[in-house]
Amino acid sequence: MWKESYRLGVETIDSQHRRLFKMVDDLIEVVSGGEREDYRQKCADAVNFLYGYTVEHFRFEEGYQASIGYKDMEAHKLQHKRFIVTVDNFAKRMLDSEYDIRVVKAFCGSLIAWLNFHVADTDQKIAGKKLSEGHESLITCLGSFLSGALDAVKAMLGLSAGEITKTMSPNRKFRGDISYELGLIGDISGKALFEYSNDYAYSTVNSLITLLTKDAEEIDEIARSAMAETSNIIAGKAATVISDSGKACDISPPVLVSNRREAWPLEGFHLRTPKGDMQVLLYVD
Repeated sequence: MWKESYRLGVETIDSQHRRLFKMVDDLIEVVSGGEREDYRQKCADAVNFLYGYTVEHFRFEEGYQASIGYKDMEAHKLQHKRFIVTVDNFAKRMLDSEYDIRVVKAFCGSLIAWLNFHVADTDQKIAGKKLSEGHESLITCLGSFLSGALDAVKAMLGLSAGEITKTMSPNRKFRGDISYELGLIGDISGKALFEYSNDYAYSTVNSLITLLTKDAEEIDEIARSAMAETSNIIAGKAATVISDSGKACDISPPVLVSNRREAWPLEGFHLRTPKGDMQVLLYVD
C-alpha cells in the first residue's frame, strides 16, 4: 500500500507511516488466508499492535506540528481523535464476534480508506504540499462537501483533476450500488447521502491492495467498509470547514442504506471518473 508519493520529507514521520502501511498489509494477508488455526490470535495481535502504534504515531505527529507552529493543528488532531474512536469501535466488534472474518474485513476497509487519504492529503499539508487550495473560503455545505469529495477521489484513486467530470447537480438516473447516509449536527444540521458505483468502490480497494482477488464476493465486505470510511472522511472534512467559518457542525456515523429515499431533494453533485462514479446528496434543515 505504501507509495513514494506519500513521503513528507520528515524522516521520522515517513518511517512511521511506512510501518503503519506494512502493519495493515500484514493484517490483510491474515484475512486473505482465511480462518486458519492461528487466525484469531494473529488478528488480535495485529489489532492490538496497530492500535498502540497508531496512538504513538499520532502523539509524535501532533508534537511535530506544535514545534513548527502548524496553523491547522487542531483540525488535524480532530481527525486523529475520530479515527481512534473508529478503531475502538471496531476493536469491540471484533472481540465480541471472536474476530468474525466479515468484521475484520470491514476493519481493513476502514483502515485502507482512512490511512490512504490521511497520509496522501491531510498529512501532506504539514510539509506545505497542500493538494487543494481554497478550503478556508468554502463556507457553504455544498462547496465544503464537494471540496472534500474531490480531494478524496484524487488522493484515493490517484486521479488528476482533468480526469474527473464534475456536475453541480445530481444525476437523476444514478443509483449507487453502495450508499451511506450520515447526519449533520450543530448550528448547521441535516443529512448527507453518499452514493458509489461498484466500480468506484472496487477501484478504491484494488488500487491499494493486491492480495485479494477481483471477485466481487471476495471484496464486498472490505469495499463497503471502505466506502463507509470514505463518506466519514469527506463529511468530517466538510464539517471542519463549516465549523471554521463560524458555524459549529459535527457528523454522526455513516449508516448503510439499501435504497435512496425518493423524498431526498436533488441538491448535490455528481463526479464521474474512469474508475467509477460517486455522488453526494445534501439536505440542510
